[in-house]
Amino acid sequence: MLTERTPQSPHGLAVLGSLWLASAGQLRLWQTLARLPELADGRAPVFIGSTMVLLAALCTLVFSVLAWPRTIRPALSLALLGTAWTALGADLPVDMPATTQFVLLAGGPLAWLWSRPVSCQSDTWAQLLNNLGVAMAAAGVATAVLILSVADFSWMWLQHAEFVELLSPARLWRMLLAVQNVLF
Repeated sequence: MLTERTPQSPHGLAVLGSLWLASAGQLRLWQTLARLPELADGRAPVFIGSTMVLLAALCTLVFSVLAWPRTIRPALSLALLGTAWTALGADLPVDMPATTQFVLLAGGPLAWLWSRPVSCQSDTWAQLLNNLGVAMAAAGVATAVLILSVADFSWMWLQHAEFVELLSPARLWRMLLAVQNVLF
């Protein structure tokens, strides 16, 4: 017997999507950071964890603007597909076909995302206030992580500026700009 699925809130989907994008979507960055000799003294898990929380908070901040019943699933779908697309060229520690990698990074989450109904609030102002609340909470978490880890972040990102290239949104924007230059 099939049971009816409970509707997911757009905010919950924004947070879950952000967590997935910040963790599995940035696997290449986490692997690269874990191999750094500067973090070999046991600081790697703490630095990677704080960076992951920061990225999840920033993604949640962006998706909280789009956390409306009609826009959250398409926005998360684009982010999942873009992250999986940019990760196709990544060197993973295991030999994995590109199709398998794409399905793991985007296929499963997309199937889960689109199989769930999204709850809809009857009041637009209540939805707007909820979006604002989620955005403020995400901004607070990002600010707290930055304040607590400002020395580590500033030192690491100044010493290894090339790691910004490992962030999938940076590669995705660069790829989209290249496509735009070719088309226009």
